Amino acid sequence: MIGSLLYLTATRPDIGFSVGVCARYHADPKESHLSSVRRIIRYVSGTVDLGIFYSRNSNIDLAGYSDADWAGNTDDRKSTTGGCFYMGSNFVAWLSKKQSSISLSTAEAEYIAAGSCCTQLLWMKQMLSDYGINQVSLDHVSTDNQLADLLTKPLDGLRFESLRTAVGVCSPI
Repeated sequence: MIGSLLYLTATRPDIGFSVGVCARYHADPKESHLSSVRRIIRYVSGTVDLGIFYSRNSNIDLAGYSDADWAGNTDDRKSTTGGCFYMGSNFVAWLSKKQSSISLSTAEAEYIAAGSCCTQLLWMKQMLSDYGINQVSLDHVSTDNQLADLLTKPLDGLRFESLRTAVGVCSPI
């Protein structure tokens, strides 16, 4: 079940964090983990009409969001890195991954996340520059507008649905 859900995260970023947390326990699952997997499957079956919206009228400006939850894993105190990447208004790549080292502060966890996301953005920027499209900008994003929260931490229903819609996961028009 976890393998199938991991495969599904390639097209459903809204389940990326939850599936990633469950995948950490696939070698020695408990009943609570199975219950969580069933809950994710119920969520997916109830939202089969959702997909990522892509607009052909979008520009090609590259944008990325990064976030981390400091010591979010209660077993080993490692943080989770999340990143969302856009070309214009189109959501083109994302990541949700447990960090490989233990951060001693929120700032350190955020720095590691920013570094990981910058790697992805630099690769995307290089691909665009190969086609003659050059761009660079670095801006601060307030917590309220932090789209990568969807990929780093458990959220209440209202915030989850708000971020899910903001990243472009929606029902067909």
